This record gives sequence, structure tokens and C-alpha cells, in this order.
Amino acid sequence: MNGYVERNGQRFLWVGKRSQAKPTYPGMLDHLVAGGLPHGISCGKNMIKECEEEAGIPRSISSSVLPVGAVSYMDIDDYRYKRDVLFCYDLKLPEGFVPHNQDGEVESFKLISVAHIANVIWRTEFFKPNCSLVIIDFLFRHGYINPEYFGYLELLQSLRKGDCS
Repeated sequence: MNGYVERNGQRFLWVGKRSQAKPTYPGMLDHLVAGGLPHGISCGKNMIKECEEEAGIPRSISSSVLPVGAVSYMDIDDYRYKRDVLFCYDLKLPEGFVPHNQDGEVESFKLISVAHIANVIWRTEFFKPNCSLVIIDFLFRHGYINPEYFGYLELLQSLRKGDCS
């Protein structure tokens, strides 16, 4: 979930830094809220649950979360092959809201301008790889990446290339 704030005509995203104790991608940058989809719970209800568990976002705020699509990908790492779909959500947060980790999976949260985050994704590997896909989708939907950019269509199409049937 992209948790964002609008301030003085500019957008900012809340970003989590994963705990060093996490077995996967320790210390890397992550979404404000994310998580697997347990059997028997809808995506929307799971997102509201994860909001409270991971960032202390009360239901009075998280009930405004918007489903905005999905991205898919395939990953091959040594002998492992993974196909995955990430359901994307946006949540516009009140300007004064500050997330608080509830489950120990996040070391810290930071509010960063969307333009800066785009630059970090483009030039570094600080973000957990699948998080970059969801943020790139956000960049398309909010006009930060537009058709004037070289490779626009190829990048847009690559966000939905994984055959995750």
C-alpha cells in the first residue's frame, strides 16, 4: 500500500525500513503497509488489518484505502522460480498522521517526497525489489512518469507481464 500525504501541492510517501531481524531483505526500504493474503479474507479486509498491525493506522483512516490495480512479476533466483501478483492500494493520509510500528517488522518510518523516491528507485537498490514495482505503478498513475519519457510503454507493460494464473 502506498500511504501518501499531500503538502503544499507536493506528494510524499511514507516508507518503512525493514527490521534487521527480518529473514528476507533485512534493512531494506519497504511500503508503509504490505503483507501476504491469508486464505478466507478479502484483499480489502486484509489491507485494513495490515494497516493496524504494521503501522498503527486506525480503521477510521484505513477504511478510505483505495484498490488501484495490480502488478505481476516473475522472478528466477538460482533454482527458484516465483510468480506473484501484488494488489495495489493507495491511502491518502492526514497530514499530521505518523505511523507507529506495531509488530516489530519495521525499524522506522520516514516521509519522503515522491520525486526523491522515484530517484532512489531509479539509481539504487535500497528498496525491496517488488516494492519498487508498486511504487512505479503509483508514479504512472499520479503523472510522475508520462508518455514523453523514453521507454514509457515498455515499462508500463512490464508491470503486468507475469503470467500469474
